Amino acid sequence: MRYRKFSRYLREKFGCRVYKITLDAGMSCPNRDGTLGTEGCIFCDPEGGSGRAEASRLSLTQQIDQGRKGLKRRYKADKFIAYFQSFTNTYAPLPRLKKLYDEAAAHPDIAGLSIATRPDCLSRSILDLISSYADSLETWIELGIQSVHSSSLRYIGRGHGLFSIVDAMRAVQERHVKQCAHLIVGLPGETLEDMQETVKTVSRLGADAVKFHMLYVTRGARLHKEYQEGRLSLMSAEEYVDTVVSLLEHLSPDVLVQRLTSGAHPDILVAPDWLADKSGIIQSIEEELEKRNTWQGLKYKTIPSTMSFRGTK
Repeated sequence: MRYRKFSRYLREKFGCRVYKITLDAGMSCPNRDGTLGTEGCIFCDPEGGSGRAEASRLSLTQQIDQGRKGLKRRYKADKFIAYFQSFTNTYAPLPRLKKLYDEAAAHPDIAGLSIATRPDCLSRSILDLISSYADSLETWIELGIQSVHSSSLRYIGRGHGLFSIVDAMRAVQERHVKQCAHLIVGLPGETLEDMQETVKTVSRLGADAVKFHMLYVTRGARLHKEYQEGRLSLMSAEEYVDTVVSLLEHLSPDVLVQRLTSGAHPDILVAPDWLADKSGIIQSIEEELEKRNTWQGLKYKTIPSTMSFRGTK
């Protein structure tokens, strides 16, 4: 294996096929409810992905049952991780969060919880709540890091800086809860070296896994207008494959790779077109690793870091 596949990790741990069931808990986000803003990050579509309206009419248990049937039929899955995906899934009062997490955890086919959130929405009490499930379930916090560079965080309208990322990742690590860092590949203005710095930084800060996301355009996202006006240049498939292979080389060999490329529902995807061929992109990345005879972590720590956390806002 030239990189640490998350699917293999799960199969080795549980002895069977384990898949995530994506859930919509009806959450909002401080970038949408007026706390930090109302329009969301530049890449986020207003509905949090196609199908949200349909999912929101179902209880979590109903969503799990529905997802379980489809994954069993398509992938012969045996166990499942309840993945709280849409928007910011720690952005609610603690009693509500506990009720939601408890409902998912109580389902007999759920072997784990995975909770997607932002670095600036993790209080100590919420971290304590999430960590309380770790003894009995495979428990993950998925952090939307995107980039560790201040200019990129401002460009996407994130509403926080590097300090929040460092603070959150260290706090999660102290709770012994696994954390997955979501990273965007292809942000305007970022060089390959900038992106390499991001993967090295999250490695040093204790990420247990990463997800690589191609910067893409969906209908309704603020990025859509920028793309329509010709102010946004997106990577080609070949550029993306080449970049991800390089990023894997600079990623710690201890970090799991949960995703090599992002996907968007075809009903809302605007560009790039090649993103629809997710399996083809993954195959191309794996072939390029073979062609170069390279692997995850080959160049990790070989280049001294220039990133300073002290005093960063």
